[in-house]
Amino acid sequence: MSTAALLALDRILVILVAVSWGFAGGHALVSRKAVPSALLVLAALLATACRVAVTAGLASAGWWFAGEKVTLALPLLLPPALAAAVVSLPRMLRGSFTPLTVVFPLAAAYAGMAGAAVSVGMGYPLAPYPSVVLVLAVLGASAATWSMLTRRGRRGRAWRVAGAVVAALAVAWTGLSMWNARPAAALRLSPSGSVGVSELRGPSGGPVRRFELTAKAATITLASGRRVEALTFNGASPGPALRVQQGETVEVRLRSELADRGVTLHWHGYHVPNGEDGVPGLTQDAVREGGSFVYRFSADQPGSYWYHTHETPNLALQAGLFGTLTVDPAAPEGFDEPVALHTFGGALTVSVAGGPPADGTATRTVAAGTPVRLRVVNTDNGPRTLGVSGVPYRIAAVDGMAVAGRVLADERAQLAAGGRYDLAFTMPSRPVLMSAGAAGLLLTPGSGAAPPPAAGPLLDITRYGGGAQVPERFDRSYTWVLDRLVALRGGIPMLSHTVNGQVWPRVPPAVVRRGEWVRFTVVNRSGELHPMHPHGHHVLVLSRDGVRAAPVWMDSFDVAPGEVWEVALKADNPGVWLSHCHELSHAAEGMTLHLAYEGVRSPFTLDAHNHPE
Repeated sequence: MSTAALLALDRILVILVAVSWGFAGGHALVSRKAVPSALLVLAALLATACRVAVTAGLASAGWWFAGEKVTLALPLLLPPALAAAVVSLPRMLRGSFTPLTVVFPLAAAYAGMAGAAVSVGMGYPLAPYPSVVLVLAVLGASAATWSMLTRRGRRGRAWRVAGAVVAALAVAWTGLSMWNARPAAALRLSPSGSVGVSELRGPSGGPVRRFELTAKAATITLASGRRVEALTFNGASPGPALRVQQGETVEVRLRSELADRGVTLHWHGYHVPNGEDGVPGLTQDAVREGGSFVYRFSADQPGSYWYHTHETPNLALQAGLFGTLTVDPAAPEGFDEPVALHTFGGALTVSVAGGPPADGTATRTVAAGTPVRLRVVNTDNGPRTLGVSGVPYRIAAVDGMAVAGRVLADERAQLAAGGRYDLAFTMPSRPVLMSAGAAGLLLTPGSGAAPPPAAGPLLDITRYGGGAQVPERFDRSYTWVLDRLVALRGGIPMLSHTVNGQVWPRVPPAVVRRGEWVRFTVVNRSGELHPMHPHGHHVLVLSRDGVRAAPVWMDSFDVAPGEVWEVALKADNPGVWLSHCHELSHAAEGMTLHLAYEGVRSPFTLDAHNHPE
């Protein structure tokens, strides 16, 4: 059974264990019928044994998947469960329902509920204080139950008082935690350091290519004629395709005509200086209505990239505030175009230069023998499965980085949210279809029937290409455990997407020093896919689930449920950088953190005007 399946089964079992022990203890307390009570205890023991077995399977996949179960949940559960098997069950079968018969199933029920609390609210790694509170709560509830069952004068009152004190402590701790997690009016991250992010800006010399982008609300028309209300750059979405030559200096002036929100420009996948990264509250203040900000950086990194706002991106990016960025090492040959995938009004669209977003299949005429390079950008929150039919093709670049992979026939490739694949081939004398689910791009030499969408197996992108050199040693290592837990967001318990049990901005930063190689282990304990994206850097994928990668450089990589990725990052771009899940609703619900270089500070604050997540 896969790790993802074991995690899903454990989520069912943790509830089943608590409920089954609750029924067993409650039935023994109220009905005192031998056979039904004994059967309920046996059912609870079976559920407990299944959870132990599942935990063992998860532990074999990695301690991250089982640590809190082995160190807290099961040690609380197993003693009363075993006592119920050894003491309570034989007495029930004899019809003897004494306090000793009843107390152990009820204590196991309390421990089962604690196990559910661990699973839903704590995860891995365990926090010490809530763990202690939980242990005291189970012991206090069990002691109070024994006291009520035995009704022993002063000693009984003492147990009840002890239970009440423990309950009061738990309530007080919960209230204090909610108070400490209340939203601050303004919060500054990385406030100390000798270098400010505002000093880490782009160059001032060289040939300059200047662009102006104005954020405004507008109605756009899709290829089908459907009209969609959108947020745009210069009245269009996608915004203008920015295309420059390697060696030029890029200067982009951003203006805003948006009355209800700020806007920034984040250069996704491009290693701009930190002060140009466009993260409100971290590298700049969001641009308000009537304001402007000038971004400037060197076009020294050839490849396919894109730009989008990072002010409330889950809302504003999805509403249309994005565009493509291409840096050419030389004049492009043949049909070489960025292709943006985006969902407008519930319909997946394909946008290619020279036409509106196509909610279906866009068509372009390309002469046979023409070199073709499709720079496909996934601007949506979820993955897209790409295929090319009608011609063999290669993936010439992944996330802007060239790869030398084999020729593919009918194989398809999953493109992470935020990711880019450059698909390269020579146009044949028949039509070619690039498919992406319900949408696609049809290239035709002028005649012939469109081929069916590709339906072959999925390519493992971590095993495609290769040739990158893996560092021999690492200076630091970090582990990011991704989970779905109840956490305090703004002082209120809410179901959240967490990193190491915490939510943004309470996730501790990964601190690095310039020149270091840093290894990150990314573990997905949740039931959802997480496309992780570190700003300002690519990562070198070392392994997935213990299987060595090609390796390949990426800046947006999909960590599926139950997977463990090991990636390496070269700390060569000083700053205070955001890292987050690019399923942007997950980022907004807490799955965001930052990478902080030693000696770099940010003078900006997270406040009512700056919302980077």
